[in-house]
Amino acid sequence: MVELLAPGGSLEMVKAVFDAGADSVYVGVKGWSRRASRYELDDEQIIKAVKIAENDGKSVRAAINAMPKTHEIKMFKEKLDFLYSAGVDAVILNDVGLMKIVKDSYPDLKIVASIGCNILNYEEAKFYRDAGARMIVADCKLSMDELREIKEKARVGIEVLIHANTDFTYLGKCWMSSYKALRVESINGKSYYVGSPNRGGVCFRPCLMKWSLIGNKTYAEGFNLPNTMFLLLDEIPELVNFVDCLKIQGREYSTGLIKKIVEFYRNFMDACIANEVNLDDWRAKLHELAKQRDAERIRKTIELMKVADNEIRI
Repeated sequence: MVELLAPGGSLEMVKAVFDAGADSVYVGVKGWSRRASRYELDDEQIIKAVKIAENDGKSVRAAINAMPKTHEIKMFKEKLDFLYSAGVDAVILNDVGLMKIVKDSYPDLKIVASIGCNILNYEEAKFYRDAGARMIVADCKLSMDELREIKEKARVGIEVLIHANTDFTYLGKCWMSSYKALRVESINGKSYYVGSPNRGGVCFRPCLMKWSLIGNKTYAEGFNLPNTMFLLLDEIPELVNFVDCLKIQGREYSTGLIKKIVEFYRNFMDACIANEVNLDDWRAKLHELAKQRDAERIRKTIELMKVADNEIRI
């Protein structure tokens, strides 16, 4: 059975997504994942999240996919010891050096190659498989044929984003935010870069600000760079037959909204497996959810832009 993976930006959200039908949840390790720290969990919260999962017969993945400095390797090993003892099912990584540490230290702990690895073909997938990954997160731009080829030739688990955002580069590879504003803080000794999600901080979404293209004349004004909602529906009846995991992003959204989204996809996946799907009905339901999700994203984007402006004035 294909796994439905949901976000856990708080303990409240962890509980809600399991109640909504998620098979597993991914949580950010405080200071170590690609989100603002308020959507990550500290050690005590991770222990509680694992207990919630175990009570439901489900599992927790720990995102630890921010790029560390050399002196933070020791901290990573200590955090890894904790995560293993806490009972997490898998770690999400984008650094092959860290994958080697996990593979050597805890060979029974599942490694998931993060979206930040930006895997686009089966040779890359085989590279990360050989580095220790049992599953890779596929880029949103991959076609169904490309996904099948990776599955067949790399022989690695495939996790597909079904509710996320795309951008004008590749997911996990954009550094624009750090050019807009960047400040280095520390969370329990771990470097935390406000303005750079790749280094463990928040993205200010400068791509969604108003841009102009100016040379000898003004060629275009008031446009955004592509950063749009990515929703799969029509593809899911085929995906459930050969991929291993369908993933919903959204640790930063409200718990109520994420619960509705998880319930929708749980019910839709079950209908697909039972061959009881009328796509028109499901499209209409997803359209309503998308409107709610877009409204929340717009509000949060405006908040982030205001914070970025304050960072620049500071």
